[in-house]
Amino acid sequence: MRTVREAVLDVLRARGMTTVFGNPGSTELPMLKQFPEDFRYVLGLQEAVVVGMADGFALASGTTALVNLHTGPGTGNAMGAILNARANRTPMVVTAGQQVRAMLTMEALLSNPQSTLLPQPAVKWAYEPPRPADVAPALARAVQLAETPPHGPVFVSLPMDDFDAELTEAEDRGARTAAARRVTHVTGPAPDTLRELADRIAGARSAVLVVGDDVDASGAWGAVVALAERTGLPVWAAPVSARVAFPRTHPQFRGELVPAIGPLTQQLAGHDLVVVIGAPVFRYYPYIPGSYLPDGADLILLTRDAEEAARAPVGDAVVADLALTARALADRFPDPLAAGGPAAARSEERVRVTEGPEGVLTPSPP
Repeated sequence: MRTVREAVLDVLRARGMTTVFGNPGSTELPMLKQFPEDFRYVLGLQEAVVVGMADGFALASGTTALVNLHTGPGTGNAMGAILNARANRTPMVVTAGQQVRAMLTMEALLSNPQSTLLPQPAVKWAYEPPRPADVAPALARAVQLAETPPHGPVFVSLPMDDFDAELTEAEDRGARTAAARRVTHVTGPAPDTLRELADRIAGARSAVLVVGDDVDASGAWGAVVALAERTGLPVWAAPVSARVAFPRTHPQFRGELVPAIGPLTQQLAGHDLVVVIGAPVFRYYPYIPGSYLPDGADLILLTRDAEEAARAPVGDAVVADLALTARALADRFPDPLAAGGPAAARSEERVRVTEGPEGVLTPSPP
């Protein structure tokens, strides 16, 4: 019979999560026993550092990170970094060992008596499987939730005696099924919605784009650049951005908005339509009161996050895949480069790169 450990490794391999960032203790050793050669363990000496490394790894690689912490104290030490991962929209599965089930009721040493409450509200989901057979399906579910827009960290508490438990044939079949599942998130806006969005942009006297972290995270960079170039709109970066969502050297880029209500509105003065893509409306700090928008201005938010759409203080919102939406919007405007005229030549000059004497690629001057 196969064990829970083997089923867990199936889930992790199926998701490409073979790099583990951790600071383990005794409650994590059963998970690490017979550690397979195709996995690697990146050891950190403090839990916040461990989560920070995993955060950077996930953002750089475009994958979901796996973190291994030591029961309650390890989770507590990591909380600040987990909050950062949530703010960064980082897909991450955080696991922590738990005392053996037979000693949980008496709260023996190293028990985490309320394991699913400790990491909240920094995580999207927190869970402790009720049976050993549920460990692999729970981890599969955790990965799916971490990768569901908006991306973010999730938490699974793993009792240390579960990993050597043997699975029945039916339980093993269920674990294999969970490991093989895929959930794809591709939701485009309705044609009528696209038409209305394009008409509002085209009919505005002075529209402006504001782009945020999720443009990069969702793979919408090229589509947003195309939308900006076809509409000719100026582009601002949303305040307190963690990722670059638009090329800083682009002639339409205006800089980063300040994170305060009144001053931000002053930066947008003169615009009658603000189109926000992949950012909250807005991330403010400190509190400097004022109007959320310039007088007479409207706002449209394009986001993958239904909660982000709901909590925006002003404007309309469309919840959909950002790349699909931006690309479809761009297609509704004429391409100024299609004819191969001066605009096309300037664009090609702007993006051309040259190879330096040591093989380093450097951008050509505009």
